[in-house]
Amino acid sequence: MKRIAFILLIMLALTGCKNYRVVDEVQIIQAMGYDVKNGNYIGTAIYPTFKQGPMTKPNILTTSSSTTYDLIPRLSSKSALPIEEGQLRLVLFGEEFAKGGIMEVVHSLARNNKIGSRLQLAVAKGDAEELLRITAKKTLSDTLYLSNLVEQNIRAMNLPKMNLHLFLYNYFGKGRDPFLPYFEKKGDFVKLEGIALFKDGRFVGKVNLRDSFLVKVLLNETKNGMYQLRVADYRKKEESRVLLQNLFARSRYEWKKRGERPVLTISIHIQAAVKDYPSWLDMPQKNTLKMIREKMEKDIETSVKNLMEYFKEKEVDPLGIGDFVRSKTRNWNEEEFYREYKEIDIRPHVKVDIIQTGIGE
Repeated sequence: MKRIAFILLIMLALTGCKNYRVVDEVQIIQAMGYDVKNGNYIGTAIYPTFKQGPMTKPNILTTSSSTTYDLIPRLSSKSALPIEEGQLRLVLFGEEFAKGGIMEVVHSLARNNKIGSRLQLAVAKGDAEELLRITAKKTLSDTLYLSNLVEQNIRAMNLPKMNLHLFLYNYFGKGRDPFLPYFEKKGDFVKLEGIALFKDGRFVGKVNLRDSFLVKVLLNETKNGMYQLRVADYRKKEESRVLLQNLFARSRYEWKKRGERPVLTISIHIQAAVKDYPSWLDMPQKNTLKMIREKMEKDIETSVKNLMEYFKEKEVDPLGIGDFVRSKTRNWNEEEFYREYKEIDIRPHVKVDIIQTGIGE
């Protein structure tokens, strides 16, 4: 009996220590934007207004300051309820802000024990405030639209896996650089356009969604993503595209020094299915499938070479090539490696198996 009384006493004490936050008594921020204009920082927050039952309506709060540290307190001064950051799902940086560096904000987010490490970060072409206002206006009730857009494209499409935890890992890790999703305004909508590249915490370039698929494959094994392949009908002198779905892909690296020039061999194996194709293409024929397979292999090899040249030009290493070489090299020196980075001879070898077409013969 004494044991039961003791357990009840502990449960009562734990219950009394819990910090309850009633939804109707706080302003729950679910997306936050950062911009810089005329030397001032602009903070924009999307929060839901709860109506009847589960219905919500996105609303916007915005403020400005000479520093990023007091943007949340300044937002609170415009809110009738206390600001709650525990449900923050996405932080969007305007392009000009990102060019100046985002690490001050990222460090602040990492230190905030209310914010989870799976928080999504992203970059907006133009102003983050404009894109968040478009999102709030067009989605009507979905305050998590942008974060859900990122998550589903990581899960099912061409985006490599990314979040606050991985950004910090790539930023602080030797021999690698971070990247984030990149959004653009398209008419009255916001569209995911690829990934933004970072060097020393500053935005330095971007790649499109087609190349994002290659980054995803080159980083790790993946079972999703789409790849468009251009095909030509020489009889009608017209060009169209075949859409291929990745069923499984993986890549392996080999590092050697041949003479004075280092050589990186990248072996890529992709199992794909034909998802869609032009009507003039005679898909069930074995010769047609062979043509698509060989064309896809050459196309990806060329695209990987071009992508790697772009990374060298921007002096970024989102694939973690430096980290890979470090694991294979004694007394590896980061500064010395990146002085030679542009001289690396990249040799991709691609093997494609089209194992499913979805077409009954």
